[in-house]
Amino acid sequence: MKPNSLVCVGLLLGSPAFAGTSEIQSAIIPESGAAESVIEASLHAGYETLHVYRGADSSAGEANFWGALDLEIADLFHFNLYSGNSLNGEYGELTPSVYLHKDLGFLTASVGMIWYHFPGEDGVDSEEYYLQLSKDLGAGFSASTWFSYNARTEGWYHELKVNHSLELNRQLKLESYVALGVSENYRAAGNGLDNLTLGVGVPIALSENLTLRPSLGYAFALDTQDTDDEGWAGLTVSYRF
Repeated sequence: MKPNSLVCVGLLLGSPAFAGTSEIQSAIIPESGAAESVIEASLHAGYETLHVYRGADSSAGEANFWGALDLEIADLFHFNLYSGNSLNGEYGELTPSVYLHKDLGFLTASVGMIWYHFPGEDGVDSEEYYLQLSKDLGAGFSASTWFSYNARTEGWYHELKVNHSLELNRQLKLESYVALGVSENYRAAGNGLDNLTLGVGVPIALSENLTLRPSLGYAFALDTQDTDDEGWAGLTVSYRF
């Protein structure tokens, strides 16, 4: 997930829901009126045939085995820790991120920071600061805009994303998304349209707390990327405490 194509093979979710992953959403539909905890936690473990972040290969052409921890506190503060690794050691990442979010009624606003950390590599770690605005459109659709600044590269990455979730039954959903990225001083190839990424996933509720999610994705490299289009498949297991 290095945020500059000069310092990674191909490159940065996806995916993102959080940094380093694709869309992770629970297939479990909570009971109406169920009490909510002040602190909610979930663990994720996954496999990707390729780690594609913001439309580009971020795992040096290798498969990615990853895990993540999510903590949600008081429906206001969110912490995520992502770890990804390839079997041959070409790709390794340990990236924490934090954000504050607030439902303003007409939309939800989030502000946060991501620290991209690559153990054993020098001069490639970076901090990214972002603002995200999201809106529920009804009928299973939602839209979001993402504005971010990377301090090390002094570059900008922005994204417009539309999600759709279709409940097939109580244990099964069909989720899909399309995202269009725009970048400035972020890639080696220039400024402008960055990538167009499409994805689909099928969360399967195995129990009240355990979810299995197979997924597929494809990213089209646009003006700012000097790499090929990328396709990938993934499988994620999530446990909600």
